[in-house]
Amino acid sequence: MSCAIRAGRPGPTDTPGVLRAAVDPMALYPVLAGFCLVSAFITCALGFFVYAKDPRSRINQLFLVGMLGGTYWAMGEFFFWQAASYDAALFWLKASALWPLVIAVTTHFILEFTEYPFARKTKNALLILCLYLPASAITFLGITSGALYSVVYQEGAGFVYVADMTSPIYPLVAVFSVIIVIWAVLACSAAWHRAKSEKRRRHVHLVSGAILFPIGFGVVSGILLPFSGIFIPNLVFIGMALFAATITYAISRVGLFQLSTETALPYILMTMPDGVIVIAMDGLIISANASAARIFGVDERSLPGRRAAEIIPAPAYSTFMQVIREKGSCSDYEVTLNTGTDGSGRPDERVVVSMAGSLVHEPGELPAGVVLIVRDISNRKQQQHALQIAGEKISLIARLTSHDINNLVTGLSGYLLLLEDVANKPPEDGYLRTAIELSERISQNLRFSSDFLHLGTYEPGWQSLMTLVAEATNSISFGSVKVTVNIPPVEIFTDPLSVKAFYNLLDNALHHGEHLTTIGISAGENGNELTIVIEDDGGGIPDAEKEHIFQYGVGKRTGLGLSFARTILEVSGITIIENGTFGKGARFEIRVPAGAWRPAQQTTWGQQGEPEPAGAGKEWGENPL
Repeated sequence: MSCAIRAGRPGPTDTPGVLRAAVDPMALYPVLAGFCLVSAFITCALGFFVYAKDPRSRINQLFLVGMLGGTYWAMGEFFFWQAASYDAALFWLKASALWPLVIAVTTHFILEFTEYPFARKTKNALLILCLYLPASAITFLGITSGALYSVVYQEGAGFVYVADMTSPIYPLVAVFSVIIVIWAVLACSAAWHRAKSEKRRRHVHLVSGAILFPIGFGVVSGILLPFSGIFIPNLVFIGMALFAATITYAISRVGLFQLSTETALPYILMTMPDGVIVIAMDGLIISANASAARIFGVDERSLPGRRAAEIIPAPAYSTFMQVIREKGSCSDYEVTLNTGTDGSGRPDERVVVSMAGSLVHEPGELPAGVVLIVRDISNRKQQQHALQIAGEKISLIARLTSHDINNLVTGLSGYLLLLEDVANKPPEDGYLRTAIELSERISQNLRFSSDFLHLGTYEPGWQSLMTLVAEATNSISFGSVKVTVNIPPVEIFTDPLSVKAFYNLLDNALHHGEHLTTIGISAGENGNELTIVIEDDGGGIPDAEKEHIFQYGVGKRTGLGLSFARTILEVSGITIIENGTFGKGARFEIRVPAGAWRPAQQTTWGQQGEPEPAGAGKEWGENPL
């Protein structure tokens, strides 16, 4: 109902169950009981007002819970002093036994507001053990037994509650109450000395002063008056009303509980996709956000206290810091990091970052440290590299195909002239057939040029390997040739035209594989790389031609398919070789480097717009990595 030392013991001349007041408090009862009611309404309204300022703030949430608890406690006190019977008074005494939890929540609010280390989320278990568990035990005793307080009748005053100081539990409750009050006061004092800005110092000063009001009135009501034999409504609620008035003043005058840059900064750092690191001038990391830990591939809790040179390559870090010391700031400084993983499952990831930083000065003092902002630009660099390669390849192919088409047109014109010369003679089937073949080759070259012009048009991105293979196989009629697919659910970072690379490899096997019966497509992890294999049981490729077949113009048809396949894959750093055994079949091995593949983020089969593996002669399976 109130703090643990709120009432004195009966005097030796008092009759059993009756206490005689040393003074007549009747004149104060209406005023003090009214304070309980007024305090209940004020604390409730103030709690919701502060909560509405920032509902996501843990401080505001604790303040609301504390104020609602204070409201409940004040209402219970008010109704206790209105009780007209012993049973009614006992009911409200037990109903108000939640007061230890109110004190616990208020203390928790003070610890959170003052940024006391004990209030951190990582310390929740200790906070529950040291604060809420004892408070809950005291509340349970107050509800279920009379070990702490009892109801007696006082002549001229009515029913009052007194503490049972002879109980062995009572001293423990008194010690707990005193300890948490001292704890809250020390936390306020430490926060005031630790405050770096005048505004923060004023906030702590006002909240500390406000909390002293209920503490001071509680001491008067719980210690001084009971030992003097005076039993009146709890004065702590006068202190709570003054507490509410002080907090209201702090809100209106100095912006307490209102969103400010200082208040919003932790949330900004938490939601930023860029890494933010604060480094002391001696190179030690003071703090870092979660994005920085993700970019550097380390645990966020392990960063504070480490040297920045441990996570940033030494030569680049030394140069970067030298520029900052000389110029005061540095921006867009690119560094390549070696991290264990970027969190997406890709091992030994080489992350390219852009760093910017500036010196941090205390007012009128020398530099205190450096604020470093780190942005992961790995995808951007990959895309730039892919576009550069694509541009070079397009330029080369445009020249080559233009030359080939000109030669074919010249040849076609010659045969057409020959046909013109023999127009009045029996038709020459050989001339006509050759002319048709030349026109078909021109058409194939034009289609190839059209496909190649799209290379680099779209930025490379993550694509499901299953989807690429399914699209390629569904575009080809394999006839009696059996196709087996055994690949894991992975994604590769490649050009959107990569499906044509798979198509060309499969089409090449069908047209050049002698006595072909089976084509197999499989994939598996090889060290840090992903190896994709497309093999058949045809005649294979002689050793002397294994590299030659990827050159432009080599082949029995257009000579463009395998060259185009290699070009597409090279855009994103993927390589392809042929390492089959001549006479046993061709074997194309596609090697996807670390950083260009990852486990699939979601299952692609059955998604709207995704092709299903289908077609006669195809067998599908998964081979989890």
